[in-house]
Amino acid sequence: MTDQKILIIGSGFAAAANLIHLVEAGIKPSKITIVGPGQLGRGNAYGCDDDDFRLNVRANLMWIWPDRRDDFGNWAKTHIKDDKDAMRRSGMFYRRRDFGRYVASRVDAVLAGANEHDNTIIHYPQIVTKLGRMDQGGWQAECSDGRLIKADLVLLATGNPPPQWPCPIHGEKAQLLELENRLVQNSWNGQWLDHLPAQSRLAIIGGGLTALDAVIALARRDHQGSVFLLAPHGSLPPEQADWVKQAPPTWPDAPRPSKILRRFRSYLPGLPPEDPVWQQAFEELRIDINQQWQALSDRDRRGLMRRLGWLWSRYRYRAAPQTIAAANRLQQTGILEICHARLGAIHLEMAGDDAPLRLELHDAKTGARHLAVDHVINCTGVGHDPLFANLVADGIGQPDAFGQGLRVNQQNEVIDPKGQAITTLLLVGPAMASSLGDVVAASEISLASMRVAARLAS
Repeated sequence: MTDQKILIIGSGFAAAANLIHLVEAGIKPSKITIVGPGQLGRGNAYGCDDDDFRLNVRANLMWIWPDRRDDFGNWAKTHIKDDKDAMRRSGMFYRRRDFGRYVASRVDAVLAGANEHDNTIIHYPQIVTKLGRMDQGGWQAECSDGRLIKADLVLLATGNPPPQWPCPIHGEKAQLLELENRLVQNSWNGQWLDHLPAQSRLAIIGGGLTALDAVIALARRDHQGSVFLLAPHGSLPPEQADWVKQAPPTWPDAPRPSKILRRFRSYLPGLPPEDPVWQQAFEELRIDINQQWQALSDRDRRGLMRRLGWLWSRYRYRAAPQTIAAANRLQQTGILEICHARLGAIHLEMAGDDAPLRLELHDAKTGARHLAVDHVINCTGVGHDPLFANLVADGIGQPDAFGQGLRVNQQNEVIDPKGQAITTLLLVGPAMASSLGDVVAASEISLASMRVAARLAS
């Protein structure tokens, strides 16, 4: 396997982790090609330009190697000198872009440690638009610039796709182009903040970590205009506490959605979610949750997500203390209003820089209502990977239980429409969650990359 040509599709953390563990397992860097935009290791999550976009977990949970869990923290002590706000009682919460710098440095170090005559990888900063089988075996990838790349084995490590608008936008095409800076579809890089007048009224769509990134950045800039945060459940995630995970609880022998729900209800203590004891219990439930998930049928997975999905999203992705403090400050000054509402549509009724954007809301308290704002910031994080869709349409992969990604087995092999594993098409990254469970953390992606690398190098 080590003499095969390997193509890694993606350039974020998942791609970098795969590269690092492949090279450390003995695969020559010259056999690896990477296709993905930007600097390797940053991606959408860590390619942020804004200083206020922070990791939502402590530094010691962001690791590439299980036996070097303090590596990022140790690197930060030497290389991060300008982040006095990182330290909190519950741990060190560094900036997202600094973690991206760390990952890039570890890629460079691993390549430098390879054979000096064979330590260069090929990285094309493009996007793979199509992937197909070749008649003689192997794969051919078509890039956004028309380049064709052939490989024996492909690792899909595309990460989270850029978000799409969660609702229709009504207006002329010319209006959409004219208002591009006021309708921010992808807020992850933070560049939209440079074009935002301090007195503007804006709506933030979403109530999770991306929305909180926007809130803390606005607070730091002393934004004065009204900010309406449209949260589906009317509240923000709890703040990360200084929990310490202990032993996992027992789970039912024959997993069913009802049994999993009862276990959650009986195991979580009657304390606020901000309490360290509550968060410790929640983290203990996560230890073996993947085994329960993988034992469920597709129907049961969908049913469980309908009943537990909102709770999981809210409490699994808790917020850094800095972001919660910023949100509280803006609420106290009356600038930030958290609305228990969903966005039904955006209406562009007039042309011009001063024309208001009219939002059609479904408010939990008042029912249908409208809201006029100057800017709309999409922080939902909801997106679809067109490459995955093409693989399904071309009869190569099989859609997952939710029709959003690709089905994979426990060896991270993509499953074809006949239910057979494709041993030369692997997926490592957040998209494997629908098949394998709670595997989106950096540590889980690193472990999957290690397993794949060990198997390919054997």
